[in-house]
Amino acid sequence: MKSEMKISVVIGTYNQKENLKMVLESFFSQTLSPNDYEIIVVDSFSSDGTDAMIEHLKPTCRLNYIRQENKGKSAARNRGAEEARAEIILFVDADMLADPDLLYQHLQIHENKKNVCIEGLTFNLVRQLLPEDLSPNHPQVKPYIKQKLRPFQKLKWSYFLTGNLSIRKKAFEKAGKFDENFLAYGWEDIELGYRLKNMKIPLIYNPYAVNYHYHFVSDQDMLKRKFNMGKSAAYFYQKHPNFEIKMFLGMNPAAMFIFHVLKKHPKLLGKIKNQHILEEYNYRLGLTEGLKET
Repeated sequence: MKSEMKISVVIGTYNQKENLKMVLESFFSQTLSPNDYEIIVVDSFSSDGTDAMIEHLKPTCRLNYIRQENKGKSAARNRGAEEARAEIILFVDADMLADPDLLYQHLQIHENKKNVCIEGLTFNLVRQLLPEDLSPNHPQVKPYIKQKLRPFQKLKWSYFLTGNLSIRKKAFEKAGKFDENFLAYGWEDIELGYRLKNMKIPLIYNPYAVNYHYHFVSDQDMLKRKFNMGKSAAYFYQKHPNFEIKMFLGMNPAAMFIFHVLKKHPKLLGKIKNQHILEEYNYRLGLTEGLKET
């Protein structure tokens, strides 16, 4: 018997109990009927009491909680997609609070366009806010995507960002799902977007499908994240060793030249205080190490 469920929300998590609780509660208050959607949480064996927190929730819709071995973000998302009962899957992260209209906004486009992916609008928080204070017009929230985009325009594959993205389950499976060899931070979603682009499946922007990235990353943590992104970029390039991907991943001669100069002159590097330059350096440090490994 075919499920009447219209959309499945897939969330991978690992030791994010407090944020995850707020995220789930935001999905319990959607304008879409609770009968039309489900939430699938795939927990990569958290040790922070996530399982106990889930037990005490009072979901308004179907909530499927799965614990599995920690095999990375891609494996968690793939498992969630496998368990999805609906034809449409919405991928979000465990620190992304949903606007009440989020599911409705994703679903209405899929009901009118049969073979597309939908990228919503995610806001980052400039400073700590209470969940009830979140709104697109609040001065302390800024769009994650800084470029000016038109509503419902087609996006380049590089905007395939799974903090707020929906796709048909059949297309996801046909594309080969997320590559579970992406074990370091980053690129597993955009690499899937690149494969979907080659399948001629368009990515559509819906700025009315809103959520909020309720996570603050310190400058030091960002440097570690950039290093890991560099290592993932090396694997991305190994999979698709062409000029387009090489330039997209920042492997252009000028940027690499600056990186090698800084690497050869650690005293000069030590004097740099600009966070953006340090992030770019750490990214290419991870990239070069990853390329050596592969």
